[in-house]
Amino acid sequence: MRLGVDGADSIPGSVKDRWRARIRRGALFFVLVALPTLACGLYFFAVAADRYESEVEFVVRSPATSATNQLSSLVQGSSIIRSSDDAYIVREYILSRDAMNSLVDGAGLMDAFERPEADFLWRYPPLLFRPSAERLFKHYLRFVAVDYEHSTGVATLRVQAFRPRDAQRLAEALVERSEALINSLNQRSGADAIASALDEVKTAEKRAHEALDAVTDFRNRMRTIDPSQSSLATFNTIASLSLATAETNATLTDVEKETPGGPQVAALKHKIDALQQQIGVERQKLAGSSDSLAPQVAEYEGLVLNQTFAEKAFMSALATLESARVDALKQRVFVEPITTANLPDYRAYPYRLSWTLGIFAIAFMIWRIVRTFVEDTLAHVGKLG
Repeated sequence: MRLGVDGADSIPGSVKDRWRARIRRGALFFVLVALPTLACGLYFFAVAADRYESEVEFVVRSPATSATNQLSSLVQGSSIIRSSDDAYIVREYILSRDAMNSLVDGAGLMDAFERPEADFLWRYPPLLFRPSAERLFKHYLRFVAVDYEHSTGVATLRVQAFRPRDAQRLAEALVERSEALINSLNQRSGADAIASALDEVKTAEKRAHEALDAVTDFRNRMRTIDPSQSSLATFNTIASLSLATAETNATLTDVEKETPGGPQVAALKHKIDALQQQIGVERQKLAGSSDSLAPQVAEYEGLVLNQTFAEKAFMSALATLESARVDALKQRVFVEPITTANLPDYRAYPYRLSWTLGIFAIAFMIWRIVRTFVEDTLAHVGKLG
């Protein structure tokens, strides 16, 4: 009879335990799965604002420099080349505070952030936070993204907003300001190169004038245009006198053979002595004293050499200046859109169903893990009891 009574008493206890387990599982499921999924669904389907995305694809290009050979020209295939360095500059600028501030000042960025249809998680300033420059920049980066594909040279700009026209306007403004930035950087570089080349031209011009003045002063001081020409004339005179001496010696020899004691012999000897004395005088003009032509020619040639170098340096500086000017004209870089900023007619974000299902899947996995852990713990405690 006791056994029957014990068996009857155990049945209600087992049912009661099973009900407790079901209630416990249901409460755990509600807290870990149903409640987060419901909150997520309520936010995304009832609160979250639609965000529209405008997309622009562009390349940064600059005029190509002259190809070094025909092969490189064929490889390039165009007078326009891709500028990857400038593309990275554009990317960093778009994601910078300067770009954000330019949109605030001239493109209505704050109006786009403060639209009434924005929800509390995406409106600026964020809920429970005070506005600040740093918080505004972080908020800006949530709406703007730039991807650059190095292999193709194509950059993709994506701008989000709560209204389609806002997204399109901000994307267009970013492209325009990026091109203006690149051109200002290149113009500054070109202006610096031209200024440096112009300074070199002025310095070389000054040296050329100084060299020319030195040559002019020498000519005025020595009262001669070109000492080398004077020395050449002296050489010609010596040659003529030497020829005349040789002819007179030949005549003297003939006369001495025919009439050794004749009156012409003495006259010819006096003429030969006079010619030799004159040759000595002319040679003295060439070298042998401080007033001779040799040191004058050496000084003059040194001055002319300096003048030649100065003139060549001046011409080289002029060529460098002209090259800098040409390069400055070629350095213009422009942002060439492949696709214009579109006016979106359908929202791009948020992914309502995807987020809700994702939260459900994550919460369900957590619930399974927690449930297994709780049941194992209770079972272990029951065995110990």
